[in-house]
Amino acid sequence: MTGGADNPAQRLLHQAEVAAERQTGILRIAIGAGLLVTLELVALHVPRGAIATLREIDAARITVIGLALVGVFSLVCLRRGYPVQRLSYVTATADALLILGNLSFSLFAFGIPGNFFSLFPGIWIVPIALAATALRYRPALQIYVAILYVFGLTALMLLAGIIPVDQRPAVLAQLSMGFGLPPNAIRLVMIAIAATVLVVVASRGRQLLQEAVRETTVRLDLTRFLPQELAPVLTDPAFSELRTGRRQTVALLFVDVRGSTAMAEHLDSARFATFMSAFRRRVMDAADRHGGVVDKFIGDGALIVFGLPYPSPEDAARALACARTLDGLIARWNAKRQFDPPVTVGIGVHVGEVFCGVVGDARRLEFTVMGDPVNVAARLQEATKEHGMPILASDAIVRAASEEGLWREVVRAPLRGRREALGLMAPLAS
Repeated sequence: MTGGADNPAQRLLHQAEVAAERQTGILRIAIGAGLLVTLELVALHVPRGAIATLREIDAARITVIGLALVGVFSLVCLRRGYPVQRLSYVTATADALLILGNLSFSLFAFGIPGNFFSLFPGIWIVPIALAATALRYRPALQIYVAILYVFGLTALMLLAGIIPVDQRPAVLAQLSMGFGLPPNAIRLVMIAIAATVLVVVASRGRQLLQEAVRETTVRLDLTRFLPQELAPVLTDPAFSELRTGRRQTVALLFVDVRGSTAMAEHLDSARFATFMSAFRRRVMDAADRHGGVVDKFIGDGALIVFGLPYPSPEDAARALACARTLDGLIARWNAKRQFDPPVTVGIGVHVGEVFCGVVGDARRLEFTVMGDPVNVAARLQEATKEHGMPILASDAIVRAASEEGLWREVVRAPLRGRREALGLMAPLAS
């Protein structure tokens, strides 16, 4: 009936992951465009003779354009329904390859020792990528990305070679252009971008928390008005239909204790409350055994519905089985307690199309089942007293359950307040 995504937490996280991957793709495009503009502005202030710096800017252009294209790729994949978890790993790996590739060019193209990999502006994209990964709310992905960069940067450093301390000043002199205004401007822009990404991460986390609080509040509010058996499907599509109301075929069981008024008169209030609690417990036990939903207790009676939230071909058979089970539970209760007079109940069972849903407003909400079949089930329950039977079922539900061989017709006659005749069926054992 329900899949993984129907679990409220999983569904909320899945929606958040899809939204986060989409937002990450948009961020990649925006970051790529922003860095490309920054690079073009920086290039205007680089002397034409600074060939090495211009080559680095060219490599950086390729990198940021690549990042933007990864963003476009992720958005296209999301639109086509590519699995979001797999896509996260693919795009994160592509990011790492672009960033590490840029650093590789900076080191190997100019023969810079691995000691100095952290001096290049390209290294500052790594914190941005790590911050963007946090948008996905997946620790495993965050660990994977961290491993990529830690091991990737370590490998670059070792492959480029490590030089001793006494040789480093000479290399630093060659890198002095990397500490002028243009490179530092790029670094400052990257800090601003990283801060922006972290703001987005914090905003997404807060939004997800607010959505979870809202959904939990709605579920708690509605749980007060729904049968407890429907609580597991509060976020199921079927529940959404129940919230707005729908018509469907259900099987109905109406049960009522006979003589409860007289019992209430000669029992003290505490004993009568204990008695009614024990009766209701048996009603709920019978309903649970056969997949019924106790719609409501009405005084000394109860209405059990079979077919919520989804109707099933077995609903009629389960309702009839529940009636027999409940009759047996009452008989064993009498044998155990030796009630004098014995507790007797009337059970009416019917099937038909009803309206079911949550009705009312904020002042009073109530889950209800309404329709003519409910009235028929109640009238069948009333008729059990007239015919001296603990259980009476309509011929319609007996046919629906294909149990014609297990029931006998007591009479075919109109029920109270009705014109059309109805076949009243009793179990053969009665």
